[in-house]
Amino acid sequence: MEHLLSGLALDSEFFKLGGTVLGLCLLFLVTSRYTARKGIKAIFPPGPTGLPLVRNLLQFPSHFFWYQLDAWSKLHGPVYTFWIMNQPFVVLNTAAAAADVLDHQSGITSGRLQTIKGAFYGVDRILTTKAHSLGWRAARKAMHASFNIHSTLRFGPLQAYDATNLCLGLIRYPNKPFHLHVHRWSASIIFRCLYGHDAFDIEGDDPSTNMRRLAEELVQALLPQNSIVDIFPFLTPLIQRSKWLRREADTWKKETDDEGNRLYDGVDPTATWSTFVGDLNTNLEKYGLTKEDANWLSITVYIAGQETTAYTLRVLMLAILHNPAVAKAAQSQLDSICGSRAPSFEHREQLPYIEALIKETMRWRPVVPGGVPHLATEDVEFQGFVVPKGTIFFDNIWSQSRDPAVYPDPDAFDPTRFLDAEGCLIPQAPDIPLLAFGRGRRVCPGRDFASNGLFIVTATLLWAFDFEWPVDSKGKPIMCGTSEMEDHVVLTTVRSFDVKITPRREGLEEKLIEILAERDTDLSV
Repeated sequence: MEHLLSGLALDSEFFKLGGTVLGLCLLFLVTSRYTARKGIKAIFPPGPTGLPLVRNLLQFPSHFFWYQLDAWSKLHGPVYTFWIMNQPFVVLNTAAAAADVLDHQSGITSGRLQTIKGAFYGVDRILTTKAHSLGWRAARKAMHASFNIHSTLRFGPLQAYDATNLCLGLIRYPNKPFHLHVHRWSASIIFRCLYGHDAFDIEGDDPSTNMRRLAEELVQALLPQNSIVDIFPFLTPLIQRSKWLRREADTWKKETDDEGNRLYDGVDPTATWSTFVGDLNTNLEKYGLTKEDANWLSITVYIAGQETTAYTLRVLMLAILHNPAVAKAAQSQLDSICGSRAPSFEHREQLPYIEALIKETMRWRPVVPGGVPHLATEDVEFQGFVVPKGTIFFDNIWSQSRDPAVYPDPDAFDPTRFLDAEGCLIPQAPDIPLLAFGRGRRVCPGRDFASNGLFIVTATLLWAFDFEWPVDSKGKPIMCGTSEMEDHVVLTTVRSFDVKITPRREGLEEKLIEILAERDTDLSV
């Protein structure tokens, strides 16, 4: 009985409708934890009407919930409220609205939901889901020290090496699926900056396999349809006595602790670059962190950075396959600036089209389209509204990235929207950052590291290869549509597809081997 109650996968449509859509950290977690506060006259932005008791719960699809949020924004405007039973969710559909709440009032809108089942799994040790607290501030400070815009430059030679290694792997192993090449590249970069390691080869072992498996197990465990206790919190006293749930959660925590400690303690002492774990070990006392804190901070960096980076590169490749003129424009600039030399970070300021291409990729198909929700830790006033403590804000990146007042013809893939008439990057407006990296005090601390990695891999790939759709036996292109997406709860990306690559230079494989030797030397400097 306790096994059934604590781990029941609710397969009925009723629960699926309110399930995956709200994902980790989200809606199902708090359906009975919000209560109106005495003395507070709440004035919520108007939104969609719902049914008695469940309110808007049954209006959600089981996948791709951001499409529903966007549809509602067309009816209710830049800010609206929907309800899951007695829990309000305020959705911010424009960059200006999101900035007003999540940037300008970040001191009281940077909370995270703490779930019942999540507490069993100890998810408060993960920085992304950690409550806004002194421990969170200490961890963020440590992250910032290693990944700020200046410190992250030390990882540049590593990122350049792995970008070149990806190109070499595409030549040597053309029968391996493209998405596996991309996954191995992103895993290699993140893993090496954390722990120090040789670059991952597509044919070799993947040292990150266990960590990826544990991350997937956590997501599955906390999905709404797998967490009856968070749908029906009144069952909490019964569930808390469940030996099965405790055993399941304890097993996951032990395996994750063991794997994290194994990696943390096994940091390569011969690594010639300063690893993130090395930074933490040197400064534990300075930041007020324990070794356990540092271990979980490293785990957080891996979980948060690996898939998001890989998914973004897959979207970029889809975009240039559907827009070959974009690839040609980028290659023209690369050839003009770099010639026969491989692109490097020294060329970055001279390659604004590459930067614009990456920005447009993250706008066109953001990999976290619904954003990661923020919890109001105090009452919030904005635009004439008053929303009480406990309200959840959706940073609706999908709608923000499709605001025609900011991005004309938003469905088109057009990097030039970020360039002026002279082909130079247009400075960012204050309220329109790179939307994919979040806002306020919850903005991604690894954003500069991620941007650097995407720049060098994009430039290197387009310098090295032409990309086309493969064809079938009748010569018909085997294509992936621009809307053929995969839903990974909070994340999304395009479905897997194959790519035909053609080297743009004679003797490219030998050239890449030479470049790797040079960049290996750079790692030793």
